[in-house]
Amino acid sequence: MKLKDTVLLSLAIGSFLLWVLEIRRTNNFADSYPFLMLALAFLLAFQFVRVKRRQENKEVSPTIKDMAERKKKKKK
Repeated sequence: MKLKDTVLLSLAIGSFLLWVLEIRRTNNFADSYPFLMLALAFLLAFQFVRVKRRQENKEVSPTIKDMAERKKKKKK
């Protein structure tokens, strides 16, 4: 995990915790809504950066590698 990933994930978790604390303090969802949206935005940014880097490096998930190896074994 790179620094950018760590920062985005930390910001997402921190915003989520702020949302939880704010909703407990105010008992009103509307007042704490921006913190929830901020947490989701950071989480989606984290996912976007991770997928983009995988595509640039042409990395393949281990599950797909296993499937490709099984197909090769079946053809033999």
